[in-house]
Amino acid sequence: MGLDMYLTGEKHLMKPRKRGNVKRVQFDLGYWRKHPNLHGYIVETFADGVDECQAIELSPDGIKQIIEAIKCRQLPETTGFFFGTSADSDEQVAYDIEIFEDALKWLEADEPDVWQSVSYRASW
Repeated sequence: MGLDMYLTGEKHLMKPRKRGNVKRVQFDLGYWRKHPNLHGYIVETFADGVDECQAIELSPDGIKQIIEAIKCRQLPETTGFFFGTSADSDEQVAYDIEIFEDALKWLEADEPDVWQSVSYRASW
């Protein structure tokens, strides 16, 4: 039991497809185990504080905002049942930044007839 956190990308294929063809592809872009401060920041900033394990869509600007908050170590202390404690080490900060920078590159990649989205979801 505990806080599991997922960053997911989806490619939505815009061209009409024949029946039975793929219309959407999902990608795992990031995973954290018990990083409540990051979770709290995303929920407070992008879901108006509503924390119901819902998918929270992140725009490129939103991802940039998260990266900046991580770099400036501005993630709020967040607690919850079985959430654990966030590590504030340089290694953790670098790991978090790398995941979000890679997700931003993936999201902003130009691919014909494809619409891409990134979302965050937590589970506990």
